[in-house]
Amino acid sequence: MKKRFLFFLFSVALNADQFSFLLYNDFFAGTDKHFTNGMSLSWIDDTCGSVDKNNSNSYSNFMLDAVNTLPLTLMDSSKQHNAGISLSQIAITPTDISISTPQYNDMPYAGYLALAFYMFEWDKKNFREYRMEVGVVGKESGAGFVQKAFHRLIGNSEPKGWDTQIGTQYTANALIRYGEKSWESHDINGLTMDWFNHFGLQAGNFVTDIFGGTIIRIGNNYIENFNLHYPYLKEEASLLRLDKKHHGFGWSFSAGINTELLAYSYILDEAKKEGYSADKNILNIAIYAGADLYYEAHKITFFYQTQSPYTNQQTDMDIFGGLIYAFQF
Repeated sequence: MKKRFLFFLFSVALNADQFSFLLYNDFFAGTDKHFTNGMSLSWIDDTCGSVDKNNSNSYSNFMLDAVNTLPLTLMDSSKQHNAGISLSQIAITPTDISISTPQYNDMPYAGYLALAFYMFEWDKKNFREYRMEVGVVGKESGAGFVQKAFHRLIGNSEPKGWDTQIGTQYTANALIRYGEKSWESHDINGLTMDWFNHFGLQAGNFVTDIFGGTIIRIGNNYIENFNLHYPYLKEEASLLRLDKKHHGFGWSFSAGINTELLAYSYILDEAKKEGYSADKNILNIAIYAGADLYYEAHKITFFYQTQSPYTNQQTDMDIFGGLIYAFQF
């Protein structure tokens, strides 16, 4: 079953217009704790176009019809509509990974694997995103296996406590988001600048919150897109290229801040029930800085991000880095 599913995702990606791989890992910051790893494999089909469904495939048609059935949703035929799928995984660990017993004064071991289906409605200034995500927390997520394999690859010690991870829970979450390019200029000493803002909410039995962020970018000959880096592993809106083709080399630097008001987190709330010191912080802040390189249809991003403490018991900030690779077919 797993082999057939992976073959389906691979075959779909080969026929998609855009593909991306995203990796978060605190290894890049020289640490190994809490939100220690996150990966996402995503694709977006750029053939759907307007709601008349010209040149669209069956998946895009299905997603368009599904979103159109939502209450208070009326798709705008003058805008573009693109659908996609992503597969993502996260791993969470305590600070000391050499201990094999539960560390109730720290974060628990936890893994999460999710499959997301999403639809974008957009023009050159703004977008709306509709997303449905189904997933599993627990050993079925494969997070323990992936972290152990990564540690063997880089020569780090093996994490000992995955046998104590939070148990199996199947999840379903919905997300809606609005984002817009609020300002841009193409004539600042030969450089281009833009300012992007977004906000949204997500609800379900994995996480329920509202979030928002702002980010500014400066560069030369960069890909015109929605410059988006939040929430974690849900950054496919950046694949919506406002210009269909990019030519030559380009670069850009970005910096921004994101905020979250957290009402519910399955991992933190379940950990607290099991006796961990995991009183979640309701207000969370993340500061982002990244550099992008572009060549023709390729884009690669290197970034660092600091995250305010996840729990009231945590006293220090978390920091991690990562990379994103995107390719336009």
